[in-house]
Amino acid sequence: ESSGINAEYGGSHRCSLLGVDMNRQWINPQPHLFPSLHNTKGLIQVLVALGKRPVLFCDFHGHSRKKNVFMYGNITQPSHNATVKLLPTILDIHAPAFSFGNCCFTVEKSRESTARVTLWRQFGISRSYTLESSYCGADQGLYKGCQLGTQHLEEMGSKFCEGLLIMSSADQPCCLSDNTDDEDDSFFSSDSDGTDEDDSSA
Repeated sequence: ESSGINAEYGGSHRCSLLGVDMNRQWINPQPHLFPSLHNTKGLIQVLVALGKRPVLFCDFHGHSRKKNVFMYGNITQPSHNATVKLLPTILDIHAPAFSFGNCCFTVEKSRESTARVTLWRQFGISRSYTLESSYCGADQGLYKGCQLGTQHLEEMGSKFCEGLLIMSSADQPCCLSDNTDDEDDSFFSSDSDGTDEDDSSA
């Protein structure tokens, strides 16, 4: 979002030039105020309409209080545990800066308008995450006691991509799309069998 980037240049790490939190505008983003949010949702809507629901969405953020790199996800039923926690588990093993212990998978009412919750509810993307990188450094693992700099973040990005490859190739039922019994090797699931997941009761 251009206004968000400009606001960062102006000294704001959270709000856009409009003075609003960009990650609380996802339910119904106005195209003239939040064009990147509006267009991102439009693209996902088109993919879903074409039967190519994204298997995963991840929003990348900085966190001002908690340490390490960690994820927020959405779990409201025990049957979702394996699917949603697979990628964070992989990252905990392969990414030195990542901490599964800092991850949280509850869905709070105050987070309903965030990207991860909105796209999960509206489009049925079960693996919808926020990945948070701390401003406060690490308190565990290889980088304990260190600030997380550019090199650490680049490494985290590389490990995230590796994690996606491991997740997609893992020979486990939880790696299949929640919306189909026949998923190919791409990061899009086919909804052609008509078994759409309904999150309205979550």
